[in-house]
Amino acid sequence: MGEIMRGSIFDFIGNLDTLLAVLLGALLATGGSLLAEIIQDRLGRKRRQRDAARFFGEIITSMGHIFDLACDSQKIGDRWGRYSQVLFETASQEAAVYERNRERLFDVGDMKLRFAIHNNMLRTISPLANVIEHTKHIEQLETKLDEDVMSETARNALKERIARLDAFREGSLASAQSQREKASDVLGRLEALAGVKFDARY
Repeated sequence: MGEIMRGSIFDFIGNLDTLLAVLLGALLATGGSLLAEIIQDRLGRKRRQRDAARFFGEIITSMGHIFDLACDSQKIGDRWGRYSQVLFETASQEAAVYERNRERLFDVGDMKLRFAIHNNMLRTISPLANVIEHTKHIEQLETKLDEDVMSETARNALKERIARLDAFREGSLASAQSQREKASDVLGRLEALAGVKFDARY
């Protein structure tokens, strides 16, 4: 009887060891799987952040280069001629790429950097759009001034309106140029995340 009980105890202990081994194996497998998922998720976030940093860095750099070309073109010939207008419009098209992909900002983990990127882009896009809009409006008024027959009073009033729009346009251009200069700080912070060097000047 005692031998049978001892045998049963040993069998129970042996089965318990097997059960514990199975449970331990299951826990280790589950823990390993969770750890692998955490590591993979972290690596995925870092990759998305790096890709987003490269994307925004390239957009800011590309738009800045085109904007610089537009400003430089004003030093030759007609300051607000068609060539400079096309360049300003092209820079604005680059800004539209940013607008279409703005949700990628959330892949950048640094909240202050996200704000700096968006703030710089908005403060560049808005005055750039004003420059383009005011230029087209001024052209229409100048055509009207040249082609329409009007009284001297009406002509002077139209000239004053053109002068006001021109002042607004110059102010918008100066504002966009100011933000262009401030973009270098944002690019420097993006470079640290992207792992690449952005050419701030062509």
